Amino acid sequence: MEKLIDTHGQSFYYATLEGFVDNIGDKNKCAIILAHDDWSVFFDKASHLLGESINQVIVIGKNVNQLHAKTKDIRNVFIISAISLKDATQIALNSSSFSKNVVYISSISSGQSISDLLNLIIE
Repeated sequence: MEKLIDTHGQSFYYATLEGFVDNIGDKNKCAIILAHDDWSVFFDKASHLLGESINQVIVIGKNVNQLHAKTKDIRNVFIISAISLKDATQIALNSSSFSKNVVYISSISSGQSISDLLNLIIE
């Protein structure tokens, strides 16, 4: 997990799916941002963290109804959709009192996506 920036009382990180599960450590009550296509793999590897270390999931996609069905019995986690990475980042920034740590999780390790995320946070 790579720390990107501290801003407005929040810390933003980037991680691959595997790196996140292995390194969540003390990042309690964090928000995660991930693409809808990564949800199934994430859920298989990290569903035990929902409601514990993770209290907010921001999914980039049009509809999270299927995700709500999978998580209906999990308490203390808020799942919301965003239509773009920019919107997801804005939701995370507006939720600073709710989540002090925000982790952008991707199945693809890409320097470009890290750069894009940093630019969105700084805007």
